[in-house]
Amino acid sequence: MMLAGIAAALAAMAYFMSTPSANALWKALASGTVSAPAKEASPSSQSKAPTIQEPAKTLSQAILGSGYVVAGRMIALRPEIGGRVVDLPLDVGDHFIAGQVVARLDSTMDEIELRIARSQAAAAAAAKHRVEASLQQARKTLERTKLLIERGAAATSSLDADSLAVVQLTSDLDVARQTAETARLQVEKHESTLSLHQIVAPFGGVVVSRLASLGDTVASGTDGGGPRDGIAILLDPTSMTIDADIAQSNAGRLQPGQTAVAIPDAFPNRPFKMRVRTIVPAASLQKGTVTARLEFLTPPSRVLPNMAAKVTLDAPDLQANLNK
Repeated sequence: MMLAGIAAALAAMAYFMSTPSANALWKALASGTVSAPAKEASPSSQSKAPTIQEPAKTLSQAILGSGYVVAGRMIALRPEIGGRVVDLPLDVGDHFIAGQVVARLDSTMDEIELRIARSQAAAAAAAKHRVEASLQQARKTLERTKLLIERGAAATSSLDADSLAVVQLTSDLDVARQTAETARLQVEKHESTLSLHQIVAPFGGVVVSRLASLGDTVASGTDGGGPRDGIAILLDPTSMTIDADIAQSNAGRLQPGQTAVAIPDAFPNRPFKMRVRTIVPAASLQKGTVTARLEFLTPPSRVLPNMAAKVTLDAPDLQANLNK
């Protein structure tokens, strides 16, 4: 009886393994790929499936990076001459235009020197006019003497004396003209020096910091000093860019003019449209990155230099959200 039972079991197993479906099931069990039967998806889950997969596809095509806001024009304004600060019409946060006065230095001594120079210039000009008049008179005397000699009414010695006077006055006039020109240049020099007591903004922007107070004595820009010595720190907000570090594996996908979106850490809900201005022609050995400099396409209000930001290049979904 036992032998008959064993034979029957072996026969049933051989029959089961001979069927295609059983063979496939065995291979699936051996490879560990059999999963539980999938439940029927509801209409709501089917509609959500495409929206879940699409962002992953978009992000896989995007280039991610991070960096900092950089000011293209941000300077410590320093005077060309030293002096005592007597006026500071602008404060921190005030906006200004190019050529606007940012500070004034005491100009009392330079004003006195300018008046002296102008007085000397006037005296030199008057001396020149006197020599010119004397020379003109000497030339007329010489012409009369020549006529008298031709008529025999004057001695030849008179002609020599009058000619010598003309030569002498001509030389005096050259000296007087040089003196007058030198005096005029001195006036221009003192006027230029006096104008330097008004420190003006070289570009339009905003005052970031004041480095001097009323009554302080500041040194000229040529007298040395640290980077924060001077009158004020000025910033041109329109010159700000973002220097973003991009992985070297994506360097081949970077190119000038490429669109991007930047999100400052300080304003996570304020994405900015950006564009690649240039790619820095050097890679970082320590970080394994290349740097792309991006320019703002919209005014970066409230964005400050040195703020950190995340950058996404070639992100059509983010661009579409910005355009709404």
